[in-house]
Amino acid sequence: MSELHSAGRLPAGHRAHVRADGVRVVRGGRVVLSEVSVTVSARSRLAIVGENGRGKTTLLHVLAGVITPEQGTVDRAGTIGLAEQGLPAYDGETVGTLVGAATRESRRALRALDRAATALTEGVRGADDAYAAALDAATRLDAWDAERRVDMALAGLDACTDRQRPLSTLSVGQRYRVRLACLLGARYDLLMLDEPTNHLDAASLTFLTGRLRDHPGGVVVVTHDRALLRDVATEFLDLDPSEDGRPRLSAGGYAGWQEGRRRERDRWERDYEAQQVEHQRLADAVTEAQLRLSTGWRPEKGHGKHQRQSRAPGVVQALRRRQEDLAAHRLTVPEPPLRLRWPDLGIRGRSPVLRCTEVTVTGRLRTPVTLSLDGADRLLLTGPNGAGKSTLLAVLAKELTPSTGEVDHLARARVTLLGQEVPAWPPTLLAHELYDRHVGHLQTRGRLGEHERLPLTATQLLDREALRTPVGRMSQGQQRRLNLALRLAERPDLLLLDEPTNHLSAPLVDELTAALRQTSAAVVVATHDRQMLADLADWPTLSLADPVEVV
Repeated sequence: MSELHSAGRLPAGHRAHVRADGVRVVRGGRVVLSEVSVTVSARSRLAIVGENGRGKTTLLHVLAGVITPEQGTVDRAGTIGLAEQGLPAYDGETVGTLVGAATRESRRALRALDRAATALTEGVRGADDAYAAALDAATRLDAWDAERRVDMALAGLDACTDRQRPLSTLSVGQRYRVRLACLLGARYDLLMLDEPTNHLDAASLTFLTGRLRDHPGGVVVVTHDRALLRDVATEFLDLDPSEDGRPRLSAGGYAGWQEGRRRERDRWERDYEAQQVEHQRLADAVTEAQLRLSTGWRPEKGHGKHQRQSRAPGVVQALRRRQEDLAAHRLTVPEPPLRLRWPDLGIRGRSPVLRCTEVTVTGRLRTPVTLSLDGADRLLLTGPNGAGKSTLLAVLAKELTPSTGEVDHLARARVTLLGQEVPAWPPTLLAHELYDRHVGHLQTRGRLGEHERLPLTATQLLDREALRTPVGRMSQGQQRRLNLALRLAERPDLLLLDEPTNHLSAPLVDELTAALRQTSAAVVVATHDRQMLADLADWPTLSLADPVEVV
């Protein structure tokens, strides 16, 4: 938990704000943020969005005062509570350490109120004003209720309530929930949260959503959780590339952001296409003029030298005009970001794909699973953490041998698994090198014909920057995109997806969801993503919380 007091010890209430103007941050020679201007007020519900690597966390740290930008100004008033993604556990720190830090200002305000009350009863000069100020501060903090608020947040997030429990004995997820509960209970003027839905179950997510909506101060969130974005955010600062190179701030909630983004993307693509077409027209005109200069202006055989000499200057002048026109036509519209292009996988209709009978894995998948999947089938896999969803997908992909039961891939069906984590790729390889190696192995093993080879660029999952970046230096989002491209290169009859929304931006997840609904391949999805669960609610569901058999 980070605790920052930007305007002294007392909260600023409705005057709390952070104003950033012209922020620029450079890291390792790379411009991470440029020309960012945004205001966060006590009424803000702001989401900072964009692909991994766009500088969302960096901007959050700039707003909170953790990072000083190379250029630009940041003005702050009020108290700020910052929740970072990681929380180290230092020796001697306990749950009570975090709770104590969260309630410190409230305890201090109550002590000040007690001193002021004593001075008032003793008739100390100026005690009236001191008491009024102390009462106002305690009231704005709701200091009398601080401990109860923290306890309610600990319970609501299913966090550890034992004040004596050392943080080092808690898991990362448990520490995160304790820290988040303390932030929610502390009554900061401004809350700034980095991926706050990590490590939370459905009940905790519901509690968090309600508390953020009801928070009396401002809220800034960095998250890929589309359900949280829909339910909480009213403003969106989009750090993804734009036509003019500036971040985009939009109001109107999630729907307004998505609609504005779609309109801007359409306009950007039209502008880019129009400029490219015009540039090509001018280039063709230069080529035509050059051809006329070399051959086309010559008179028919039998005409004299004088005629050739009289026509030559005009042709040369025409070529120069065309060259000047081409040189004057600047390509000012950058290439727009790519949209997901789902390939035609060439699936054979409703042919049988997979049969799974009474499968279990000792200690990991206790309830026997029986299911049958044919081409174009859909299945949504649900259940709490630890129920065995990832284990079952690994068994279905034949990447894990079951303890009991068997799995059959029928008629040489191609089954591929997109796991939660990317494989351990050689870090120095470029994306196309890794892709070519993967496809080559598929062809060598007879799993892919030469005519079935899919170019890496066909899915438009990777932009030019990613294609030039060694895989070891790619962002998590870029690696996730590459892994999906590798899986699609296998042209699967059955695509198994384990938490497919991890590390992907909200717009790409929307595109992916639409593609999964339309693809000719059979699809099994295991996810906790609330929005994806809602979007795929009409799919057959297999819950590992109950005895299961799907045929």
